This record gives sequence, structure tokens and C-alpha cells, in this order.
Amino acid sequence: MSRSVNRVILVGNAGSDPDVRETPSGSTVAHLSLATNRVFQHNGQEQRKTEWHRLTFWAGAAQTVEKWARKGTRMYVEGRIEYGSYDRDGVAIPTTDVIVQEFVFLDQRANGEAAPSDRDLEDSILLD
Repeated sequence: MSRSVNRVILVGNAGSDPDVRETPSGSTVAHLSLATNRVFQHNGQEQRKTEWHRLTFWAGAAQTVEKWARKGTRMYVEGRIEYGSYDRDGVAIPTTDVIVQEFVFLDQRANGEAAPSDRDLEDSILLD
């Protein structure tokens, strides 16, 4: 049987502070939007396009993101894409999430405090 791969790597900036919640079963989940930019030429003019990605963090990773991530935080993220939907007034609204499996903060906090290194976070962020 052949294997398949569902892996995404993103480097970008948080577009919002994390939205952290507890599920009915008691698990901690955090959602965060991440902006990535690409620059390209169109009709001889440089253009910039921003793509927005919805990130989902679970358990210890959610708690770490709640503590360290803020709007503008630069991050390296690895994860898998998961498609779903939710119901709004009887209409199924499609969703696309990146379920984060590993991440690293790439800058310092606004107060100059260094973000934790990947070694500091290893137990919290490696989910698989």
C-alpha cells in the first residue's frame, strides 16, 4: 500500500492574537490567523499578494501560543491541511485549517524578551 503526504510549511506573521478555548471534553484549542506574502510581476509591475491561513493548535501547543504569540509575531509552522465545514443558518460553510504539528517563533516579544527556542518548546509543540 502506498503512503500519501499531507504536509504544509508556512513562514509568516500572526494576523491576530490567538483565540484560545476549551472543548467540551476539556482539551485546549487555539486558533490563529497567519499571513504569508508573495511578490510577483504582472504587466511589468511588482505586485504583492497576502494569503491568510487559519492555524489550529492543540493541548500544550495551544497554551504556548496563548502565552507567546501576538498579532505580528513571526512564526515558522509545519502541519497538515484539514478541510471541514460548519453550519450557518442551514448552509454548510467550508473551512480549511492547518493543524499545527511543529512551530517556532522567529522573533522576540515586544518587551524584548526572547521567545522560547524550539528546544524549550519541544515537549509542547511536537504533536505527532
